[in-house]
Amino acid sequence: MIGSFLQFPRTAYSVFVLCAGLSALLLPATATAATARVPLATADAFATLAGSTITNTGNSVLNGELGLHPGTAVTGFPPGLVNGAQHVTDAVALQAKADLTAAYLDAAGRAFTAEAPKDLGGSVLVPGVYRTGSVPSLHLTGNVTLDAQGDANAVFIFQVESTFITATDSSVSLINGAQSCNVYWQVGSSATIGTRTSLRGNVLALTSISVQDAATIDGRLLARNGAVTLINDTITRAQCAAGTTGVGGDEGGGDNGGGAVGGGNDNDNDGGGLATTGPDRTGPIMFVSHPRPGAACTTRDFTTSISTRDRAGIRRVDVFLDGRRLRTTRLTRLALTVRIRGLQIGRHRLTVVAWDRAGNRASTTRSFARCAVQLAAPRFTG
Repeated sequence: MIGSFLQFPRTAYSVFVLCAGLSALLLPATATAATARVPLATADAFATLAGSTITNTGNSVLNGELGLHPGTAVTGFPPGLVNGAQHVTDAVALQAKADLTAAYLDAAGRAFTAEAPKDLGGSVLVPGVYRTGSVPSLHLTGNVTLDAQGDANAVFIFQVESTFITATDSSVSLINGAQSCNVYWQVGSSATIGTRTSLRGNVLALTSISVQDAATIDGRLLARNGAVTLINDTITRAQCAAGTTGVGGDEGGGDNGGGAVGGGNDNDNDGGGLATTGPDRTGPIMFVSHPRPGAACTTRDFTTSISTRDRAGIRRVDVFLDGRRLRTTRLTRLALTVRIRGLQIGRHRLTVVAWDRAGNRASTTRSFARCAVQLAAPRFTG
């Protein structure tokens, strides 16, 4: 058993980590050939890219670069954290915006293979190009599942004529090899991502993107002409697993780590992964015991258990608290106990990112708050 006590001199909490080895609607696509990915070119490097302004409220975290052009106003960083370079009205941002325009027009110009329902909630979709039909807006209420059918290079493109809106606590699930890097939401006006939404894929909006409180995006927020607005959100630039043809490359390098605080690596590989009975196309399964989803508040001190498993074996697990890496651990099977002490009052995020030995990636984020204790009014007796 390995134990380490991590001190954070600039924050008001400490963490002790113990590591131990350990029917829906189906809309079929009718295309006869696989859908090609949308090349993002230099825009691939960005977690957030906008035209007019980028505004943040609270402790948002961008795992990837930030870019703005031709606007000049970036506000809210800090307290927001950018784990990557910031390009504001420079040559890099200019080129990225040109590449974003090309990517947007590419996605919008694809021949569609199926019409999307006006609300994706409850649907299971196979790879293809989906466009809005008689209702120009696209909504997501609840969960939509994207099924790659065993093809890690499978591409999903959603052509939205007008607005794209997700309801509170909505989510996108990926199964059978689907990857966030190969999902594209092409939005003809603006996108609104609801509170605590877990969105997968790249949002390419003509105008603006507004993200409500405590949402998690595994992909990119790319607004051609307007603003990107954030509130206590986490945006992680999606990369495809090694050996696939989507944007990005092998995520084993862990490019979430810039600016994070934490301990060193555990190189305790125990001699290979678990036995497999075919190609592994899905990321690890993860369980986080605390804070529970939807919990209103947590206490000043709490303990959470994190477990991961995958039939190919676990290659790497990163644990982040408020965007700061606590630990990078390499073990074939992994269980973590994280004890947090002295957490400050306010909103926080616990994020776990895991890679298996086949190169597949999965992540989960729990947003929660440390609330002030309400003291009972004094009682007087005569």
